[in-house]
Amino acid sequence: MSPAATATRKRRSPLAPAYSTEHCFDVTSKLHEKIGDYVFDQAELAAVLGISPGASTTDRLVSSLRQFGLIEKDDRGLTLTERALVLVAAGASEDVSAFRVAALETVDSSPVFKALRESFGAKLPPTDALVSRLAKSGFTARSAKQTASALIESLRFAGVVDGDDNIIGDLENLPEPVVETPADESAITPIDRVDFAEVAANEEQMEVNLSHPRIDVPLEGSRIATVLYPARLTRSDVEKVYAVLDALIQS
Repeated sequence: MSPAATATRKRRSPLAPAYSTEHCFDVTSKLHEKIGDYVFDQAELAAVLGISPGASTTDRLVSSLRQFGLIEKDDRGLTLTERALVLVAAGASEDVSAFRVAALETVDSSPVFKALRESFGAKLPPTDALVSRLAKSGFTARSAKQTASALIESLRFAGVVDGDDNIIGDLENLPEPVVETPADESAITPIDRVDFAEVAANEEQMEVNLSHPRIDVPLEGSRIATVLYPARLTRSDVEKVYAVLDALIQS
């Protein structure tokens, strides 16, 4: 190969998912609903999703689905995998922990994603830093941004990254999800029994805002209801708000 040909040859990035696990989960759910366990091809997949079968974006989507272990290909065509069925079933259930484990197993099906996740330690790096790291590892600038975005979205979807970008667990050490117990109806204070005069007298609970004042109403069980209301509140306004809250209590 001549030096000129070598110089102009397009650089290829390492193989990594271009789409997030969340996006691929949505696609898998649609395929499961429309096609089930039947064999299908890329044209049928595109028809279900309403996209062009020959587009490069469709090729990248199919590649991402295969890397996540959600579809497999043989001489007959494409089929949903056992992992795909487990993930869809977990998503349809109310078992948050089972779904989170299934989602993380899907993320880790990509060797690149798994290696990166395990290298992060306790903190998810900033997006720019991750893009730079991928670029130094042979990814093109475009692929580095796409891969970084897909990985970060996938980890959030799997529930192993909190709001402060802390890595909060792995397959062997996932924290139990917090399940809020609905308040007993007898513990709910009817709105017509709230002592607004007492609440308004506590200036520490009020935020001064000329256009939309805010007030925190203390409830039973150490709960607080925050009310943000417009200035010049009329009795008619209060009656409308009461009607809405009353409907919520009765529903």
